[in-house]
Amino acid sequence: MSDTNNTLTVFLDSIGRTIIGKTVAEDATSLTIENPALVHVQPNVQTNQLQLQILPLFFREFLKDKSQATTWKYSKTCITPSGSLEFADQFLAQYEQIFKAAQPAPSQPEGSADVVKLFDEE
Repeated sequence: MSDTNNTLTVFLDSIGRTIIGKTVAEDATSLTIENPALVHVQPNVQTNQLQLQILPLFFREFLKDKSQATTWKYSKTCITPSGSLEFADQFLAQYEQIFKAAQPAPSQPEGSADVVKLFDEE
């Protein structure tokens, strides 16, 4: 599955979702994953191809420190681990892009439309 040196791991959770994330610890009963994300694949009816989305399991917008990683502990009795996999560069890049440290928003030019924010920022 993983050698626990902060490598990307993929597994199915107890309800069949495909989860990826960086393994930060592993013992006999659990697997600790940093920044887990859901791999969602759906058909694109316009192109008749599959569309891939990688969605964070927990959105950093809910955290006080938006650059903070989230860590989740999964019971090994509730997951189905993959074998050893090598991921395509595009897949890895999409995952990494999701969890890049929050960048300050660029200033808004005069006369442009207002941006609706989900939460008030301090």
